Amino acid sequence: MINKPFIIFFGSILLILSALSALQGCGHFSYYQQAIGGQYEILSQRVDIETLINNKNTPDKLKHKLETVLQIRSFSAHDMAMDISSNYTQYSNLQRKYVVWNVSASPALSLTPHQWCYPIVGCQSYRGYFHQEMAEKEAANLQQQGYDTWVGGVSAYSTLGWFEDPVLNTFIFRNDADLAALLIHELSHQILYIKGDTAFNESFATAIEIEGLTRWLKKVEQEELLIAYQQKREEKSFFIETVSATTKKLKVLYDSELSDHKKTLKKEQVFSELKDNYKKSVVEKSLPGYYTHWFDEVNNARLAAISNYYHYVPAFSAMIENANGDMAAFYKQAKALSEKDKDVRNEILNSYLTGSNRR
Repeated sequence: MINKPFIIFFGSILLILSALSALQGCGHFSYYQQAIGGQYEILSQRVDIETLINNKNTPDKLKHKLETVLQIRSFSAHDMAMDISSNYTQYSNLQRKYVVWNVSASPALSLTPHQWCYPIVGCQSYRGYFHQEMAEKEAANLQQQGYDTWVGGVSAYSTLGWFEDPVLNTFIFRNDADLAALLIHELSHQILYIKGDTAFNESFATAIEIEGLTRWLKKVEQEELLIAYQQKREEKSFFIETVSATTKKLKVLYDSELSDHKKTLKKEQVFSELKDNYKKSVVEKSLPGYYTHWFDEVNNARLAAISNYYHYVPAFSAMIENANGDMAAFYKQAKALSEKDKDVRNEILNSYLTGSNRR
């Protein structure tokens, strides 16, 4: 059944955004129009998880996964001190592989991410589309302007408390470890979100994801999944170290006095060496090779996106350790940090990275 107040609410938002877009250009209107339509599709497809579990026609595989979701919700509330509200108590089947496609971009000779700015949430270093072709069109337009771009499919995202986020078919059939990691990560965004600071927001959520998943797998005694997760974390750590080292090398190159032509040639050389060295290292270190294909289309946009997601993860993990694993105390400390000016909070986070702020 379609909820009339729900339609009125979306119509009101569309009218407001239409007025804003009239001042900014028709391209903005079409973007907000697809965003509202995409979110409406998700919410209008929702079915209560309890209803599906009790329905004899629900496939056993889906029923098992939905039961696991409810267990993860309970764990997040009690063991991770999260305010989970009514998130992930409903299920939506979108009948596609990804819910959105994110576009990231950086100049050809810079690792500074291109920013898109929006009402309410502020500026972000990516732009999400509910239709892949629209994302690819945006990327193509940016490429014509000289940007490196990356279009990546996304299985889930948080509406930051504006709506009750449902479980989606795009991620429900992941293994239990990956499913728990995703839900804990997305719930973390509802605890704390700073307008216009992607690096803070994503690093904060990723640190909680790591801590939460480790606790969850121990609690449910999933030893095999825990071992597999630790192996994957080992390679992810190496992957991030590799990307960080390359990022530093490229920053030096881009800030140098070389001509743009020479910078471009050296940039391609760095990328070629990066691909080859990573493949060799995976073999030498006997790693699973989860990220090998990530380097097939490596560019500035991809490197910058990884930096945003993981740069401050060790800092937030150190804060959790300093709080003796007391998540409520950690959230309080992180919220106090979020109220400081960006330069000040980055300085504090960097002090955790260097170890000067650790106990």
